[in-house]
Amino acid sequence: MCAAPVNPSRDLQVTLSRHAAFLARHPDGARLQLRGQRLSGLNLARANFSDAVLPGCIFAQSDLQQAQFRRADLFGADFGRADLAEAVFDRADLRGVYFGAAKLRKASFAQADMRPGQFMSTSADGHSESRLVSTDLTDANLDGADFKGAQLDQAKFAVASAKGANFAAAELYATNFSGADLSEANFAGARLKDANLLGAKVDGCNFEGADLRGANLRNVDLARAKLGNAKLDGAIYRRDSDLPADVAVKLAAHSQWIASQGASGERAQFRAADLTGQNFGSCDLRAADLSGAKLTGAIFDDAQLMFTVFAGADLRGARFDHAGLNGVDLSGADLTGARLRGAQFLGVDIYGTDNRPTGRRRHPQLHGTILRRADLTGAEFEGVDLSHCDFAEAILAGVSYRNCVGVPD
Repeated sequence: MCAAPVNPSRDLQVTLSRHAAFLARHPDGARLQLRGQRLSGLNLARANFSDAVLPGCIFAQSDLQQAQFRRADLFGADFGRADLAEAVFDRADLRGVYFGAAKLRKASFAQADMRPGQFMSTSADGHSESRLVSTDLTDANLDGADFKGAQLDQAKFAVASAKGANFAAAELYATNFSGADLSEANFAGARLKDANLLGAKVDGCNFEGADLRGANLRNVDLARAKLGNAKLDGAIYRRDSDLPADVAVKLAAHSQWIASQGASGERAQFRAADLTGQNFGSCDLRAADLSGAKLTGAIFDDAQLMFTVFAGADLRGARFDHAGLNGVDLSGADLTGARLRGAQFLGVDIYGTDNRPTGRRRHPQLHGTILRRADLTGAEFEGVDLSHCDFAEAILAGVSYRNCVGVPD
């Protein structure tokens, strides 16, 4: 449990008073300039930091309710877990700022610059390195916040709550909204090209006139969203949202699990479930467990199935056109008569908890997989042991094999 915020030091109070005088154009005033200062755990509610120069300052866990940051330079600042309810950041420089788990209910970010910030650092061998850091609002409470016209390219809103938030006309290129609650939010005229909305909740969301070209809308139920005149060219989304209620609930929890990297939600478990004929087209079922499931006639076209477990599953007559089956486990699965045109069966690099490559690679497992009469036209295999697969009467036109063992004649 966090300690209650404490009052700022006498020196900081004097500095804030002089800044207030500066804003009032009093001759004794002085602009607030604090670079990289630690201001965490302080009671700064209703403080006025407008036009202040505060790059790299740390406001973590501070009470900043109704604080003013209009036009402030906050490049690379840290507001992690701070209470910023009704704070105002209009036209502020928020590049590379961290807002993780902050409370930002009804905060205003109108025309703020929240693009990635470029940071310089020195490596152990003395070389200078440059890196781009995205503005991070992961798991923040942004209900009712105003981002109208803000520049939010590549910002992170994963598993955030932004119910009723206003993103009208905002720049949101490649922004991450995976697992976020965007119910009743307004994205009218927003530019969301290549944005990631995996599993986001968009009930009542307004996307009218929005640019969603190339966006990832896997596991998103768009039935109650407003999409008038929205551009969806190249976007990945479900054309058929008619899944059983219990399956939809598990899919939503699985999306949260993916978006939060396991911190919330729950990995989908469909072990031995009867999912005959269900349509999972364009869904993201990475690492889901469908071992032993009955999936005859099920559809997985364009689905993301990396590390998904289908061991022993009944997939007769199922469809996997252009599905991503990288690192998949199909050991002992029956895909008799299945269609897998253009499907990918590639290896995947394994990363450690520090997000660094381990040097290991996981390849698809097809030991004892039955592919009799399956249509694999244009499929791609890499690093797969196919020695124990049954390819009798399979259609193998245009199939490519790289570094595979047991390639069929």
